[in-house]
Amino acid sequence: MKDETRTIIWPVYLDSGKSKSAGRKIPKKQAVSSPKLREITQAAKKLRLNPSVEKYKSYPSSWWEGSGRIIIDRKMSKKEVLIKLSNLIKGSRKDK
Repeated sequence: MKDETRTIIWPVYLDSGKSKSAGRKIPKKQAVSSPKLREITQAAKKLRLNPSVEKYKSYPSSWWEGSGRIIIDRKMSKKEVLIKLSNLIKGSRKDK
């Protein structure tokens, strides 16, 4: 049964190195290069989205890459969440 209060975030959704047809969901200018599960999880925690990580899952169209996924609370549209996560990841990378 599908849970309408949670949504799945795959790293490929935020990856500027992937094409839209390969799974990227936001514009390339707003995406980040090779987002890590840890970065996405930290950004989701900052947004209070209650993230839970599933490390050993694989994005269906690239099943050979063990990318993992994050399940978060649905508090806004998926695109809004992805853009906010991407912006937080970019911000945390600049601090380093």
